[in-house]
Amino acid sequence: MNVAVVDLGLGNLGSVLQALRRAGGEPALVTDPSSLAKAPRVILPGVAAFGLGMERAAPFREALHQAVTRRVPVLGICLGMQLLFEEGDEDGRRPGLGLLPGRVTRLPQGVQVPHIGWQKLRPTAPSALEPSGWAYFAHSYRCEAPDEVTCAVAEHGPVRIAAVVSQGTLFGVQYHPEKSAQDGEGLLRRFLALHGAGA
Repeated sequence: MNVAVVDLGLGNLGSVLQALRRAGGEPALVTDPSSLAKAPRVILPGVAAFGLGMERAAPFREALHQAVTRRVPVLGICLGMQLLFEEGDEDGRRPGLGLLPGRVTRLPQGVQVPHIGWQKLRPTAPSALEPSGWAYFAHSYRCEAPDEVTCAVAEHGPVRIAAVVSQGTLFGVQYHPEKSAQDGEGLLRRFLALHGAGA
C-alpha cells in the first residue's frame, strides 16, 4: 500500500481506486482513522453534500490534521477538497476540517448549476502536481480559496473556479482526476511520486 483512500461511504470509490492503480499506485481503502498514522500518502474523495460529508469525515478529523502536520502528502478530490476548508454553506453554514483558509459557497446565479463537463485548467502558481490540460467537473458548490493557496483555475462562464489548491503537502482538486483521462491520470501519478517528511 502506498496510498490510503479514506472511505467515507460516499461516491465513486471504485473509480478512484482503479485510476490510482492505472497511475501505478497500490491503494488501500481505510475505514479506521488510526490506519492513517502510517500511511505514506492519503486521498480524501467524496461525492455528496457538504453536511453529510462532514458527518462522515468527523471521525477522521484528528488523523487528517496529524497527517498534514507530519507533512504527509494529502489530496482531497471534489467534495474531499471542499471539506478541507474552514466552512461550507451547503445544508446551512457548517464548519469544515479547517485545514485550508476559505469557504465553500453555491455557484452564483447566472451560470449553469450543476457545473458538469470538461474545462481547460489554467495554472496560476507553481505546484508539485503540475495541473494542466483538461479536467472533468461535476459540482454545484465552489471553494472561495485565497490566491495564495490556488494554483490552477477553470472558467465556468464568468465564474472563476479554484480547480487545484495546495499548501505545503496538502492538495485539493475540485474536479475528478479519475474521470479526466490522461491529464487526470498524470496528476495522480505526480501525487503518488510525492514524498513528504512522513512518507
